[in-house]
Amino acid sequence: MTEIESPLPPLLDRILLQALAHTVNGVVITDATQPGHPIVHVNEGFTRLTGYTAGEVVGRNCNFLQGAERGQPEVAQMRQAIAAGEPLTVVIRNFRKDGTPFWNQVELSPVREEGSGRITHFFALQTDVTLKRQAERTNVLRALELERIFRGGPVGMILLDEEGRATVATPALWRLMNIAPQAIEGLPAAQAAGVIARAFAQSQGMPEVPLPWPQGALSVRWEVPRKGSMRALDVSSFELGTLTRERVIVVRDVTQEEEGNAARSQFLATAAHELRTPMGSICGFTELLLMRNYSPDQARPLLETILRQSMRLSAMLNDLLDLSQMDVMGGHAFALAPVSLHEALNKALQVAVPPGSARTVALKLPDAPATVTAHPQKLEQVLINLLSNALKYSPQGGAVMMEATIDPALNRAHIAVSDQGVGLSPEHQARLFTRFFRADPSGPIPGTGLGLVIVKELVERMGGTIGVRSMLGQGSTFTVSLPLSSETPT
Repeated sequence: MTEIESPLPPLLDRILLQALAHTVNGVVITDATQPGHPIVHVNEGFTRLTGYTAGEVVGRNCNFLQGAERGQPEVAQMRQAIAAGEPLTVVIRNFRKDGTPFWNQVELSPVREEGSGRITHFFALQTDVTLKRQAERTNVLRALELERIFRGGPVGMILLDEEGRATVATPALWRLMNIAPQAIEGLPAAQAAGVIARAFAQSQGMPEVPLPWPQGALSVRWEVPRKGSMRALDVSSFELGTLTRERVIVVRDVTQEEEGNAARSQFLATAAHELRTPMGSICGFTELLLMRNYSPDQARPLLETILRQSMRLSAMLNDLLDLSQMDVMGGHAFALAPVSLHEALNKALQVAVPPGSARTVALKLPDAPATVTAHPQKLEQVLINLLSNALKYSPQGGAVMMEATIDPALNRAHIAVSDQGVGLSPEHQARLFTRFFRADPSGPIPGTGLGLVIVKELVERMGGTIGVRSMLGQGSTFTVSLPLSSETPT
């Protein structure tokens, strides 16, 4: 080994050499006066780190540790530092004697000759930072994953540092508030709340309104009127762990949730009212029959009313159960499959107009068989409902027609059910698919006001659309459009 002259006393010099020999880090000393800067000394820590003994590496250049990866940018940095005689710290990918890679933090320092300042050696302290590097990479990947989650998420989030300043805001906040990302970064919480409040009000076309900022682990509600309704946001605050005073402000748009709750409340109130009407008739007429002794001829109209109202009540409950099932099951309420269009129309016609009926329906089918993507029973239910309505609202016996056509350009089948009955006004058409809506609720034509709502739900869940053309006193045409299928019905 080539000794390095030291001004230290011999005892202290021996202590220093022993400390370097037993340190857990790898120590490498190279001779800068010889070509290739060969290694002249390594300690036991180097052997534990790399698997190479001193006898295997003394006289060699350190580049053997890089294996086939000598093109790393850090290698060029080390060469430049050595050429300039400057210290350098880099993390470089090295290989142990058994071929396994590891991340090596190299702290390189020149050793200068006292007096002349000439560089005689280079001292390199090596540390295995593989676990640290893996942890950093894991943290980076986790940060990227969280960023992807938050970037597409609907919830706006603001991070407040220990001083209460806004440091990070998610993209959802900018979408909710229509403000630039830099608008609140670095601002104190109260000032950031003011900026958000102004942006929120302006996004709704309203003058600025004071909006409360959540204090502690609380939630507040922001509400701003908008055209015909109210936009509502839930703003909550909570601590980010217990080790720091950082807080997260969560901004969630609850407008649709509020509107959905209001719609459900209105639906329940309307349903209760609609159910009460037939129940009142049934109870009232039953009480009359129990209180008096009617002759059969006198009792018959009362019993007919009870039966009619019972059937209406039963039909309404069935419709409510159908709607409830679709609401609960969502898009999985029923499975779709290839369905023969001709077969579905003929089956629906046989149910709506049974043999021997005084009414008839003209049926016009495509020349060639066609298959649609639908649910067999649900499609029949849609067609039966439309046919029944057409017959029901043609009290004078006007013509009713069901016609199916194929549109190859759009890859769809169109089914039109037409009547020449009472028709609908434009106002009624606008509310036609609203739950419990009936054009003439006090008229003689029975109905629950839910049939067309169910038809629309079923058609849309089968990937189709439904539309209506109507004129008051001239009849209506309901058209259902469904996607064609290239598969054969089972």
